[in-house]
Amino acid sequence: MRRRGVFVVAQLLALFVLLAGCGDDGDGTATAGDGDGDGDGDNPIAGLVSIAVEPADAVFDVTDGTPATADYTAVGTFDDGRTEDITDQVSFRLANTALGGFLGATLTSVADRGGRTSVIAVPAGGNSPQGLTGVTLRLNRTQSDPDSTDLPADPDGPFEGPEDSGRAPELVYPNDGTLVPPNLRELEVHFVPGNGNDLFEISFSNDTTDVRVFARCTEPVNGGCVYLPDAEVWSWIAESNRGQSPLAIRVRGTDDQGTGVGASASVDVSFSFDDIAGGLYYWTTDAGTAIMRYDFAGDQDGPEKFAGPENTDGTCVGCHALSRDGTKLVAEAGGQNDGRLLLMDVASQTALVPFASGGRSIFESWNPDGSQFVGVFADGNEEFNLILFDGNTAAELGTIDVGAQSRTDAANHPDWSPDGSQIVYTRGGAGGTNQKQKFGAIEMVTDQGGGVWSAPETLVARVAGEHNYYPSFSPDGDVVVFNRSTCDGGDNNSASCDSDMDPSAQLFIMRAEAGATPVEMTLANAPGVRDGGTALTNSFPKWSPFVFRRTDEVGSRLMWLTFTSRRQFGLRNVPDGGLIWMVGLDPDRIALGLDPSFASFVLPFQDVTTSNHIAQWTERVVPPVE
Repeated sequence: MRRRGVFVVAQLLALFVLLAGCGDDGDGTATAGDGDGDGDGDNPIAGLVSIAVEPADAVFDVTDGTPATADYTAVGTFDDGRTEDITDQVSFRLANTALGGFLGATLTSVADRGGRTSVIAVPAGGNSPQGLTGVTLRLNRTQSDPDSTDLPADPDGPFEGPEDSGRAPELVYPNDGTLVPPNLRELEVHFVPGNGNDLFEISFSNDTTDVRVFARCTEPVNGGCVYLPDAEVWSWIAESNRGQSPLAIRVRGTDDQGTGVGASASVDVSFSFDDIAGGLYYWTTDAGTAIMRYDFAGDQDGPEKFAGPENTDGTCVGCHALSRDGTKLVAEAGGQNDGRLLLMDVASQTALVPFASGGRSIFESWNPDGSQFVGVFADGNEEFNLILFDGNTAAELGTIDVGAQSRTDAANHPDWSPDGSQIVYTRGGAGGTNQKQKFGAIEMVTDQGGGVWSAPETLVARVAGEHNYYPSFSPDGDVVVFNRSTCDGGDNNSASCDSDMDPSAQLFIMRAEAGATPVEMTLANAPGVRDGGTALTNSFPKWSPFVFRRTDEVGSRLMWLTFTSRRQFGLRNVPDGGLIWMVGLDPDRIALGLDPSFASFVLPFQDVTTSNHIAQWTERVVPPVE
């Protein structure tokens, strides 16, 4: 993959005007206010009842960097039934000012993006009544891929050749139905070229976008081609489609003579309205089993190494957890049956206390203010309940008794709710270490104040032949996502369902309450074009810490989730330990018992030649101390 240039995507600023006493009649007009004289609903045009804005619901083309321009008129309807052109008595503006503006009654769009918004007209010097109509800007751009240095002088010409289905390319990645944040900045397109093709058109199209890129197969991979949009193309497609309709991606192939033109089926990809924010810390087998980090709010060109064996006396560092504010990290070293802890100050990247001077744990999660974390250590230890640790010293503070008495029923995989009131965890039902626990149920305890925790409450009961594990609270604390594996031959002692990259691992989600019904995240779990089946090891789900907007509609919500999977990354080979994938979820579908997920995508900044997993989120990446 070629390296991207540093490119900071500018987020669209949406401004919607809600006026007291004004209501949209649904026909492009709005009624007058109550005329109470309080200044909020004042109408400076006597007798004006409503305003119709023309042209209504217009579509304008923004082509090859030339802004669209158009003249608008306003027609007023008065209380005596007459209509009158009042264009010179109103002011016009766009609801989304990032798409352009008005000089008088003339609209001039921006030159580098499309989108949908509203034209608003109100009486000059007043607030009411309000006229409203929709407007669509359709961006039309073409690009000759900068990495394809030997394109024909007119690369569009050969694509006027006759259609030939026998030359059709095959789109392999991204998956159909994928949702991505606009500041992802990289999304590879993988395709098999088709018979006789060496000239390609990669198109991105919907009602706001017609972007076409002409390219060669500049990065051949496993019998196919990988195309990566550069910063310019990414800006065109991402900024034109924040929170908008899906964007259809399609590849056409031909030769320089246009002998015949084959076209792939299209796949739909959508962009969320909001950028994603937060920091991601993940474990990699590269660089001596290091913890890497990436700041979604930053502009770095890739991840950076944060910690490794140099911080743990040469011992490999693995499972880890970040405080919500990103100031502290706790990690265990040495793997199962070890559990020595590294407690770090993130800003200085140094240990808060000497390595291994506190208690022992395998999996951890922090309380909201970072004063404590909860862990587990049934490996070689006689404590099988949840363990509370001091967030500044890693010393054991005590336990939360969940009734566990042996490795067989030990607590595991704790996750502390965002408000600090609950801890959800796995409750084992068969032998194994914390890393390889089996026959799990999902339980939860609630803080009752004064250091007292409730008795365990079962969210997901044990079922013969399956294993439930790795629970994690959503950023609003309302739902829990978890893994479910199916045991080979129904044997709960099988290595096929021991929490350790189980082939059948699937993602499920449910309300964080007893009696709620788990919902399978079907789209997130779904295989890609090159996957031979559904055994994809969709494991260790963790949430981004914020709730975002999927569209610009009031009340729209979106959450992001990462997980590790051995599924195929399009045409690229996948390491044995898997890669980190991300998926968007509509949380409001969960209450309806519906799959909230979109299709999944690979985090593009990770090194895809090494195994990457245990992705842990924090609200921000704390910068280093200068």
